[in-house]
Amino acid sequence: MPTTADNLRLVLLDRFLKGEAKIPQMPESAVRIKKLLDNPHTSLEQLTRVINGDPPLAAYLMHFSTTPLLRGNRACTSLRDLLGRLGTRQLSDLVLGFSLQHLFTSQDAALQQVFRERWRHARERAAYCAVLAQHIDFSLDDAMLGGLLQDIGSLPLLSELEHWPDLPRDPESLHALCEQLSGTIGALILTHWQLPPAVIECTKQYGQLQRTHAGAADLADLVLLASALQGTAAFSEPLPVQSKLGLEQPLAELRDELADALKLWKRLLA
Repeated sequence: MPTTADNLRLVLLDRFLKGEAKIPQMPESAVRIKKLLDNPHTSLEQLTRVINGDPPLAAYLMHFSTTPLLRGNRACTSLRDLLGRLGTRQLSDLVLGFSLQHLFTSQDAALQQVFRERWRHARERAAYCAVLAQHIDFSLDDAMLGGLLQDIGSLPLLSELEHWPDLPRDPESLHALCEQLSGTIGALILTHWQLPPAVIECTKQYGQLQRTHAGAADLADLVLLASALQGTAAFSEPLPVQSKLGLEQPLAELRDELADALKLWKRLLA
Protein backbone atom coordinates (compact mmCIF):
# COMPACT_ATOMS: atom_id res chain seq x y z
CA MET A 1 0.00 0.00 0.00
CA PRO A 2 1.49 3.38 -0.98
CA THR A 3 2.39 5.64 1.89
CA THR A 4 2.25 9.05 0.21
CA ALA A 5 -0.22 10.85 -2.01
CA ASP A 6 2.29 10.90 -4.89
CA ASN A 7 2.90 7.16 -4.61
CA LEU A 8 -0.83 6.54 -4.53
CA ARG A 9 -1.36 8.47 -7.75
CA LEU A 10 1.48 6.62 -9.47
CA VAL A 11 0.22 3.20 -8.36
CA LEU A 12 -3.35 3.93 -9.45
CA LEU A 13 -2.28 5.35 -12.80
CA ASP A 14 0.05 2.39 -13.38
CA ARG A 15 -2.82 -0.02 -12.76
CA PHE A 16 -4.88 1.63 -15.50
CA LEU A 17 -1.95 1.84 -17.93
CA LYS A 18 -1.20 -1.87 -17.46
CA GLY A 19 -4.84 -2.88 -17.76
CA GLU A 20 -4.99 -4.14 -14.16
CA ALA A 21 -7.74 -1.64 -13.29
CA LYS A 22 -10.93 -1.96 -15.27
CA ILE A 23 -11.24 0.30 -18.30
CA PRO A 24 -14.96 0.34 -19.03
CA GLN A 25 -16.44 -0.72 -22.33
CA MET A 26 -18.59 1.75 -24.22
CA PRO A 27 -22.12 1.56 -22.73
CA GLU A 28 -24.19 -1.25 -24.24
CA SER A 29 -27.01 0.99 -25.45
CA ALA A 30 -24.53 3.25 -27.27
CA VAL A 31 -22.88 0.23 -28.92
CA ARG A 32 -26.25 -1.16 -29.98
CA ILE A 33 -27.39 2.10 -31.58
CA LYS A 34 -24.00 2.61 -33.23
CA LYS A 35 -24.22 -0.83 -34.87
CA LEU A 36 -27.67 -0.01 -36.20
CA LEU A 37 -26.49 3.34 -37.56
CA ASP A 38 -23.42 1.75 -39.18
CA ASN A 39 -25.63 -0.76 -41.01
CA PRO A 40 -26.86 0.77 -44.30
CA HIS A 41 -29.84 -1.60 -44.27
CA THR A 42 -31.23 -0.28 -40.96
CA SER A 43 -34.58 1.38 -41.56
CA LEU A 44 -35.94 4.37 -39.69
CA GLU A 45 -38.79 2.17 -38.44
CA GLN A 46 -36.33 -0.39 -37.02
CA LEU A 47 -34.30 2.32 -35.31
CA THR A 48 -37.46 3.87 -33.85
CA ARG A 49 -38.63 0.50 -32.56
CA VAL A 50 -35.31 -0.23 -30.84
CA ILE A 51 -35.14 3.16 -29.13
CA ASN A 52 -38.79 3.01 -28.09
CA GLY A 53 -37.84 -0.24 -26.33
CA ASP A 54 -35.79 1.90 -23.93
CA PRO A 55 -38.37 4.42 -22.63
CA PRO A 56 -35.92 6.55 -20.57
CA LEU A 57 -33.66 6.95 -23.62
CA ALA A 58 -36.61 7.75 -25.90
CA ALA A 59 -37.87 10.37 -23.45
CA TYR A 60 -34.39 11.90 -23.17
CA LEU A 61 -34.06 12.20 -26.95
CA MET A 62 -37.47 13.83 -27.26
CA HIS A 63 -36.25 16.63 -24.97
CA PHE A 64 -34.18 17.81 -27.93
CA SER A 65 -37.15 18.07 -30.31
CA THR A 66 -37.13 21.88 -30.34
CA THR A 67 -33.38 22.57 -30.23
CA PRO A 68 -30.89 23.84 -32.82
CA LEU A 69 -29.54 20.27 -33.08
CA LEU A 70 -32.29 19.54 -35.60
CA ARG A 71 -32.44 20.29 -39.28
CA GLY A 72 -35.40 22.52 -40.08
CA ASN A 73 -37.32 25.02 -38.00
CA ARG A 74 -40.39 23.07 -36.89
CA ALA A 75 -40.59 21.00 -33.71
CA CYS A 76 -40.77 17.21 -33.92
CA THR A 77 -44.03 15.55 -32.93
CA SER A 78 -42.81 11.96 -32.67
CA LEU A 79 -39.66 9.95 -32.02
CA ARG A 80 -39.67 8.77 -35.63
CA ASP A 81 -39.75 12.36 -36.84
CA LEU A 82 -36.91 13.27 -34.45
CA LEU A 83 -34.71 10.37 -35.58
CA GLY A 84 -35.34 11.23 -39.21
CA ARG A 85 -34.02 14.74 -38.67
CA LEU A 86 -31.11 14.04 -36.35
CA GLY A 87 -27.82 13.30 -38.08
CA THR A 88 -26.21 9.91 -37.47
CA ARG A 89 -23.34 11.45 -35.51
CA GLN A 90 -25.71 13.61 -33.47
CA LEU A 91 -27.82 10.62 -32.48
CA SER A 92 -24.75 8.55 -31.55
CA ASP A 93 -23.43 11.39 -29.38
CA LEU A 94 -26.75 11.89 -27.59
CA VAL A 95 -27.14 8.17 -26.86
CA LEU A 96 -23.57 7.95 -25.58
CA GLY A 97 -24.07 10.99 -23.37
CA PHE A 98 -27.26 9.53 -21.90
CA SER A 99 -25.53 6.20 -21.18
CA LEU A 100 -22.44 7.53 -19.40
CA GLN A 101 -24.00 7.76 -15.97
CA HIS A 102 -24.26 3.97 -15.89
CA LEU A 103 -20.48 3.52 -16.18
CA PHE A 104 -20.06 4.09 -12.43
CA THR A 105 -20.90 1.17 -10.16
CA SER A 106 -20.21 1.20 -6.43
CA GLN A 107 -22.03 0.55 -3.18
CA ASP A 108 -19.71 2.90 -1.29
CA ALA A 109 -21.75 5.93 -0.16
CA ALA A 110 -18.75 8.31 -0.16
CA LEU A 111 -17.78 7.31 -3.71
CA GLN A 112 -21.40 7.62 -4.85
CA GLN A 113 -21.59 11.15 -3.48
CA VAL A 114 -18.45 12.27 -5.31
CA PHE A 115 -19.64 10.59 -8.51
CA ARG A 116 -22.98 12.42 -8.34
CA GLU A 117 -21.22 15.74 -7.84
CA ARG A 118 -18.83 15.19 -10.74
CA TRP A 119 -21.59 13.92 -13.04
CA ARG A 120 -23.70 17.00 -12.25
CA HIS A 121 -20.64 19.13 -12.99
CA ALA A 122 -20.14 17.29 -16.31
CA ARG A 123 -23.74 17.99 -17.36
CA GLU A 124 -23.34 21.65 -16.46
CA ARG A 125 -20.09 21.81 -18.44
CA ALA A 126 -21.85 20.26 -21.44
CA ALA A 127 -24.56 22.92 -21.14
CA TYR A 128 -21.94 25.68 -21.12
CA CYS A 129 -20.31 24.04 -24.15
CA ALA A 130 -23.65 24.05 -25.99
CA VAL A 131 -24.30 27.75 -25.43
CA LEU A 132 -20.71 28.64 -26.31
CA ALA A 133 -20.98 26.58 -29.51
CA GLN A 134 -24.08 28.51 -30.52
CA HIS A 135 -22.39 31.77 -29.57
CA ILE A 136 -19.31 31.26 -31.77
CA ASP A 137 -20.58 28.78 -34.38
CA PHE A 138 -18.92 25.52 -33.31
CA SER A 139 -20.45 22.08 -33.88
CA LEU A 140 -23.15 21.83 -31.21
CA ASP A 141 -23.17 18.05 -30.76
CA ASP A 142 -19.35 17.85 -30.68
CA ALA A 143 -19.29 20.59 -28.04
CA MET A 144 -21.84 18.85 -25.80
CA LEU A 145 -20.05 15.52 -26.06
CA GLY A 146 -16.66 17.10 -25.40
CA GLY A 147 -18.05 18.74 -22.26
CA LEU A 148 -19.64 15.55 -20.96
CA LEU A 149 -16.54 13.45 -21.61
CA GLN A 150 -13.86 15.86 -20.41
CA ASP A 151 -13.89 14.31 -16.90
CA ILE A 152 -14.80 10.76 -17.99
CA GLY A 153 -11.66 9.42 -16.31
CA SER A 154 -13.15 10.08 -12.87
CA LEU A 155 -15.84 7.41 -13.32
CA PRO A 156 -13.62 4.29 -13.56
CA LEU A 157 -11.20 5.84 -11.06
CA LEU A 158 -13.95 6.09 -8.44
CA SER A 159 -15.06 2.54 -9.27
CA GLU A 160 -11.48 1.30 -8.81
CA LEU A 161 -11.27 2.97 -5.39
CA GLU A 162 -13.97 0.63 -4.11
CA HIS A 163 -11.18 -1.99 -4.00
CA TRP A 164 -9.04 0.32 -1.83
CA PRO A 165 -11.13 0.52 1.38
CA ASP A 166 -8.28 1.91 3.49
CA LEU A 167 -7.96 5.08 1.42
CA PRO A 168 -9.45 8.34 2.78
CA ARG A 169 -13.11 8.79 1.85
CA ASP A 170 -13.47 12.50 2.55
CA PRO A 171 -14.80 14.40 -0.50
CA GLU A 172 -11.81 16.76 -0.67
CA SER A 173 -9.30 13.89 -1.03
CA LEU A 174 -11.45 12.03 -3.56
CA HIS A 175 -12.04 15.11 -5.70
CA ALA A 176 -8.32 15.96 -5.60
CA LEU A 177 -7.42 12.49 -6.83
CA CYS A 178 -9.91 12.77 -9.68
CA GLU A 179 -8.56 16.18 -10.65
CA GLN A 180 -5.03 14.80 -10.88
CA LEU A 181 -5.72 11.57 -12.80
CA SER A 182 -8.91 12.12 -14.77
CA GLY A 183 -7.27 13.48 -17.93
CA THR A 184 -4.82 10.61 -18.44
CA ILE A 185 -7.32 7.87 -17.56
CA GLY A 186 -10.01 9.54 -19.65
CA ALA A 187 -7.76 9.66 -22.72
CA LEU A 188 -7.11 5.92 -22.32
CA ILE A 189 -10.84 5.21 -22.25
CA LEU A 190 -11.77 7.35 -25.23
CA THR A 191 -8.87 5.98 -27.28
CA HIS A 192 -10.13 2.47 -26.44
CA TRP A 193 -13.60 3.54 -27.61
CA GLN A 194 -12.11 4.92 -30.85
CA LEU A 195 -13.73 8.32 -30.44
CA PRO A 196 -12.57 11.23 -32.64
CA PRO A 197 -9.15 12.75 -31.79
CA ALA A 198 -10.73 16.16 -31.10
CA VAL A 199 -12.89 14.66 -28.33
CA ILE A 200 -9.94 12.73 -26.88
CA GLU A 201 -7.93 15.96 -26.82
CA CYS A 202 -10.65 17.61 -24.69
CA THR A 203 -10.18 14.92 -22.07
CA LYS A 204 -6.40 14.97 -22.31
CA GLN A 205 -6.42 18.72 -21.61
CA TYR A 206 -8.60 18.42 -18.50
CA GLY A 207 -7.71 21.18 -16.04
CA GLN A 208 -5.15 22.85 -18.34
CA LEU A 209 -6.73 26.30 -18.27
CA GLN A 210 -3.48 27.99 -19.34
CA ARG A 211 -3.26 25.85 -22.49
CA THR A 212 -1.65 27.49 -25.52
CA HIS A 213 -1.14 26.05 -29.01
CA ALA A 214 -0.49 27.12 -32.58
CA GLY A 215 -3.27 27.45 -35.11
CA ALA A 216 -6.97 28.16 -34.84
CA ALA A 217 -9.20 27.59 -31.84
CA ASP A 218 -10.30 23.97 -31.42
CA LEU A 219 -12.84 21.96 -29.48
CA ALA A 220 -10.55 21.58 -26.45
CA ASP A 221 -10.32 25.38 -26.19
CA LEU A 222 -14.10 25.66 -26.06
CA VAL A 223 -14.42 22.93 -23.41
CA LEU A 224 -11.70 24.53 -21.27
CA LEU A 225 -13.51 27.86 -21.42
CA ALA A 226 -16.70 26.11 -20.33
CA SER A 227 -14.79 24.66 -17.36
CA ALA A 228 -13.49 28.11 -16.45
CA LEU A 229 -17.01 29.54 -16.58
CA GLN A 230 -18.12 26.86 -14.11
CA GLY A 231 -15.36 27.38 -11.61
CA THR A 232 -14.83 29.81 -8.75
CA ALA A 233 -11.01 29.67 -8.66
CA ALA A 234 -9.17 32.93 -9.19
CA PHE A 235 -6.86 33.20 -12.20
CA SER A 236 -5.57 35.90 -14.48
CA GLU A 237 -7.98 36.91 -17.22
CA PRO A 238 -8.31 36.71 -20.11
CA LEU A 239 -7.25 33.06 -20.39
CA PRO A 240 -5.32 32.01 -23.51
CA VAL A 241 -8.37 30.06 -24.70
CA GLN A 242 -10.48 33.22 -24.49
CA SER A 243 -8.13 34.96 -26.89
CA LYS A 244 -8.26 31.95 -29.23
CA LEU A 245 -12.05 31.97 -29.22
CA GLY A 246 -12.42 35.74 -29.48
CA LEU A 247 -14.21 36.01 -26.12
CA GLU A 248 -11.88 38.19 -24.08
CA GLN A 249 -14.47 39.94 -21.93
CA PRO A 250 -14.38 39.21 -18.18
CA LEU A 251 -15.76 35.78 -17.38
CA ALA A 252 -18.39 37.30 -15.09
CA GLU A 253 -19.76 39.29 -18.03
CA LEU A 254 -19.72 36.24 -20.29
CA ARG A 255 -21.62 34.21 -17.67
CA ASP A 256 -24.31 36.90 -17.54
CA GLU A 257 -24.50 36.98 -21.33
CA LEU A 258 -25.00 33.21 -21.54
CA ALA A 259 -27.24 32.80 -18.48
CA ASP A 260 -30.65 32.55 -20.17
CA ALA A 261 -29.56 30.06 -22.83
CA LEU A 262 -27.68 28.07 -20.18
CA LYS A 263 -30.90 27.41 -18.24
CA LEU A 264 -32.43 25.70 -21.27
CA TRP A 265 -29.46 23.44 -21.93
CA LYS A 266 -29.05 22.54 -18.26
CA ARG A 267 -32.69 21.44 -18.22
CA LEU A 268 -32.24 19.40 -21.42
CA LEU A 269 -29.14 17.64 -20.13
CA ALA A 270 -30.40 16.97 -16.60
